[in-house]
Amino acid sequence: MFTATISKQTAENLASLGKSRILGDAYLAGGTALALQIGHRISYDLDFFTDKEFKAQVFLKAMSRFKLYQHERVEWGTILGKLGGVKFSLFYYPYPLLKKTISFRNINIASVTDIAAMKIAAISERGTKRDFIDLYFILQKTTLAEVFNFYNRKYQKLSSNLVHIKKSLVYFKDAENDPSPKMIIPISWGKVESFFEKEIKNINV
Repeated sequence: MFTATISKQTAENLASLGKSRILGDAYLAGGTALALQIGHRISYDLDFFTDKEFKAQVFLKAMSRFKLYQHERVEWGTILGKLGGVKFSLFYYPYPLLKKTISFRNINIASVTDIAAMKIAAISERGTKRDFIDLYFILQKTTLAEVFNFYNRKYQKLSSNLVHIKKSLVYFKDAENDPSPKMIIPISWGKVESFFEKEIKNINV
């Protein structure tokens, strides 16, 4: 794992959460899980997902053992807060894992395959600059057609969403105003835009 991609506080949070076993089968996904595996950028947020329904109040009571945890919001299937100033979230996410998770400090880490599918889903809803950059680096080692296949296996709705997904992958207006993530492997936003424009133009799905 590329541990230089996370802050000291994020590393301490992962160690504490792993030691406590509080998260059970929940897994870390999103930018931090990806950065740990491919080492492309700095990432701090801890976004956990579980396919098991949970009682928010029971989980929050368990989280009270962490003195640095600050609760921010709870909705059905969603818990948002901060742990030592680092964003923490837990989501009910009823979609299958395509590959086994990777264990890191007793924390389950989603595979790059699963993260790739989730990045397509995120961009189709409202892609951030981080999402586009993350997917760009994923696509340096696989193809967009293959990632579309991952998406379809995970969500079973590629055919109904394909036109929208293609448009979303070249719609950069919302993302342009986002702050740029701190990169370990340098990349310009312009290069990312050009890459996706070329990919969508050439793909045949």
